[in-house]
Amino acid sequence: MNPDPPAGDGSRLIAILLILAASLIFAVSDSVAKLVVGPLPAVELMWIRSIVVVLITLPAVLWRKGPGVLRAKQPLRQILRGACIFISSIAFLTGLIYLPLADASAINFIWPLLITIFSVFMLGEKVGIRRAGALLAGCIGMLIIIRPGSGAFQPAAVFPLIAAAVWAFASVLTRMMAAAESPETTLIWSAAIALLCSTLILPFVWVTPTWREIGFGVFIGLSSAAAHSMIVFAFDRAPASALAPFSYMQLVWAALCSLLIFDAVPDRWVILGGAIIAASGIYTAHRERVRMRELKAVS
Repeated sequence: MNPDPPAGDGSRLIAILLILAASLIFAVSDSVAKLVVGPLPAVELMWIRSIVVVLITLPAVLWRKGPGVLRAKQPLRQILRGACIFISSIAFLTGLIYLPLADASAINFIWPLLITIFSVFMLGEKVGIRRAGALLAGCIGMLIIIRPGSGAFQPAAVFPLIAAAVWAFASVLTRMMAAAESPETTLIWSAAIALLCSTLILPFVWVTPTWREIGFGVFIGLSSAAAHSMIVFAFDRAPASALAPFSYMQLVWAALCSLLIFDAVPDRWVILGGAIIAASGIYTAHRERVRMRELKAVS
């Protein structure tokens, strides 16, 4: 990934469009997963998805970078990151069994704020009062959605929350490896580890899938590979802090998918909480961009 993406308006517009397209694909993919997960165990769906992702990404990466891309310089961190990605995916898929898509997506989008917390402990970053306030607002938004202690509280809300926490931890690990590992190496290792983990668990949960379920699993794998590729290309064209606000469009897409596919209208609390989480995340991205400019000015 280009460490200093071009800042031209054309490149930035393309990057924004790629992020918007990727967020739509993720929302549609999650909708398809909700249709099939439950009758088909989450691990089995993850196994089908991982096979497709590996079959697509491995030849493409080898053609682009050569066999040396498979050699990780930090294999233990790569294994830990891959395991975290697997756990995060399984937790989110499990949450989809019990929660409306819009609810699960809104809770899960606390992950950008959790990255801030993990960065303090793992990277030694300092968080100012403004970013801390945005983090607090995001947590309040999450509590508004899940409403612990009320009659509307669903224990299953813990699954997308776990998914968000583990994904945030994996994201900070990615930052820690960025200087030594290429994005292609990390992508292949994560996909391979997810495939390995799901293969080891699969015999204990196996359910013979229908052709419909296999087709859905293949679609999820294809869409995942496409969306992640779009994100990689987007980050090559614009800074991550500039693109982060647009990723929250996935909450809008998820709400529309819930309405059109499942005839489920998000209630006012989900809309309010999701809006607060999105606003706090966008503000955090803004403060990150300001911080990076100040660091460049000093250096």
